Amino acid sequence: MPMWRLVAGASRTAGCGRRRSGTRPAVGRGAALLAASVVVTTCVLVQPGERAAAAPDAQGRVCLSGTGAADLGRLFDTEPAGVVGADYQRAVPLPDGRVLWTFQDAAVRVGPDEIEIVHNIGVLQDGACFDVLYGGTRDDPASWLFSSSTARFERWFWPLAAEIDVDGRAVVFVAEMVERGDEYLTRTEPVGTRVSVFDPATSSIVSEGAPPDDSAALYGWSITSDDAWTYLYAHCYRQFGYDPYVGVAAFDRSCADRVTVGRVPRGELLAEPSYWDGSSWQQDASRAAPVFDGDRINPVQVEWSGSSFFAVNKEGDWWGDTIYLSRAERATGPFEVYAEIPAPVKCAACNSFFATWIPHAAADRPPSTSVLALSHNRWDGVITSLYRPTFQEVAAPAYLDAGDTLRVVVPDAAGSDAALLNVVSVGAERNGHLTVFPCDRARPETSNVNYLAGRTAANLVVVRPDAEGAVCVTTHATTDVVVDALGALVGGGSSIDDPVRLVDTRIGLGAQAARIAAGGLVRFDTGAAGSAAVLNVTVVDPSSAGHVTAFPCDRPLPTASNANYGPGDVAANLVVVRSDAGGDVCLSTYSPSHLVVDGTGSLGDGFTVALAPERVLDTRTASARVGARETVEVAVPGADGSSAVVVNLTAVLPDANGFLTVHRCDRPRPESSNVNYHSGDVVANLVVARPDDDGRICVFSTAATDLVVDLAGAFESGVDVFDDPIRVVDTRVGADR
Repeated sequence: MPMWRLVAGASRTAGCGRRRSGTRPAVGRGAALLAASVVVTTCVLVQPGERAAAAPDAQGRVCLSGTGAADLGRLFDTEPAGVVGADYQRAVPLPDGRVLWTFQDAAVRVGPDEIEIVHNIGVLQDGACFDVLYGGTRDDPASWLFSSSTARFERWFWPLAAEIDVDGRAVVFVAEMVERGDEYLTRTEPVGTRVSVFDPATSSIVSEGAPPDDSAALYGWSITSDDAWTYLYAHCYRQFGYDPYVGVAAFDRSCADRVTVGRVPRGELLAEPSYWDGSSWQQDASRAAPVFDGDRINPVQVEWSGSSFFAVNKEGDWWGDTIYLSRAERATGPFEVYAEIPAPVKCAACNSFFATWIPHAAADRPPSTSVLALSHNRWDGVITSLYRPTFQEVAAPAYLDAGDTLRVVVPDAAGSDAALLNVVSVGAERNGHLTVFPCDRARPETSNVNYLAGRTAANLVVVRPDAEGAVCVTTHATTDVVVDALGALVGGGSSIDDPVRLVDTRIGLGAQAARIAAGGLVRFDTGAAGSAAVLNVTVVDPSSAGHVTAFPCDRPLPTASNANYGPGDVAANLVVVRSDAGGDVCLSTYSPSHLVVDGTGSLGDGFTVALAPERVLDTRTASARVGARETVEVAVPGADGSSAVVVNLTAVLPDANGFLTVHRCDRPRPESSNVNYHSGDVVANLVVARPDDDGRICVFSTAATDLVVDLAGAFESGVDVFDDPIRVVDTRVGADR
């Protein structure tokens, strides 16, 4: 809550026993004080598990033009339900797709020159429409949470963070605050932690009470959850009337920079927490150790991104001018600052305070960015339209640093011959490659995904997992990584523990040390005579746009492509191709280029490899591009009854950046991707997919594009392909595809 004063009018409260208390003026830094009459209310809290009064119907609604950062900043512009402004904004996504927002003190206009302060409100977001929730009536507003227990300006309840419990309800942690000084916000302190439980099914508060740790430590100041645990960060929140700060009695310096953390099993928000003591989790809260270093007063809000814990901290709260963004691998830190950004103010006489993350479900934003929100007010505390949060996009750092290795545990992969993975590099800082290999082996001198700076590149990878079902991914340059598990080979082939580089025309390995001429051939021995060889083929620095075709050397060059490239590209694709009787495979390139080939394994008797790749779809010849967000059905010859098919999928000259997703036509489209493209690209990726009972696969495209599908072969046995791919790693903030 910032320092403020009322413009005009008396403050009122409702419910429980009342007694009249003189006046309780608000405080402003160096400002004249206006008195506000209050009613002091004494109530008994509802005990945990008891039903509280249902939330009122929405007091008002506003629909915005969108949910981008600039749009959200206009939330209170039209004063929905009379709300002039509010602060300490927090939001939590609900399981039904809506978002629940909470705000601390909010100013409600009850007359042309009369404003009431309520100590908390809710806002329920459905798309770009927002319903404003508070107690009482528009003419006589009251707090939304713990309204009957509130004695305005003497005892009140400020919402902290919220999280979804195992029953799909939002548990809102709340600080019970009391005023010890002579005036509002002159010596304010929390006396305990409370919780309100919001049920999305009824859009109402169904209970109010206390959590197991109901202390004034305020576990629940910030909350985030990873796959296993929910983490409750604590901060003392003693901000008014303590130690001098810039000439004003402000923060309690003994605790202002101290943040500790407890945890409970994911979603079990009313379980007894354990606390991090600096080396282990244990049950004694008094042994909890700080998890942030430094003296940045009133820190942090923490969010789990799916790969890292990100923290945002507005230094010095109202007085500081810098927002610090930091990241940690664990909820307990250490948190390392990766960006410092200026904290904007709205006017020369304005302040800014309380930076927090806004979840991606609430805020539309560009890929690989997060949205943070900042509260604002005037130094003199006068309530105006300046008393509203602002929102801004901030770039998220790539997760995997150059030279680092990421260990990926693949579901159900332990004991399999090989895992089938779609591996994607996103937004690399410079050109480079990813290498995927068994974690129980040394990193080989090969590559699986080759990428250009700032681009998205995907490739299918066939790799043996270690005994624990893990594979390792090493990157040449700093990048984000996405891994989708498609299935596994079980007795259906072999994966080489150490992939072998068979050809590299840059150095004369397996061929002459020169670019292969346009229309030229490279012939090499795969060591897999007569079987389906699995090769990673990379085109390096081609002279112009074109493609490479892999085929058995005892067959003519087919009308098909395996790796597509533009001038100067480094483009890789996995290839499944039959070796001739001598074990040879041939490559033909359309444009002069260097070629690199890594042998990664072979497929066994359960796989029928095409004598030559067969083109089964080419929308360019049918004059029927796939439209944006359209799905096309592809009938795969001979696939009826197949357990899986292997196709090479190519996007040709898409209208915008986007991706292709392949899935069974009798299944919903999964949240995964197979080919990632940029506008104007020609890009391919090998796909292993399970057709439906009619032998069809479906291909979805986010942007309008031409589509080419070449059949490489089909599995009758020896492979376990998931009906729906499983996303096992996505290091990007916001989980953009």
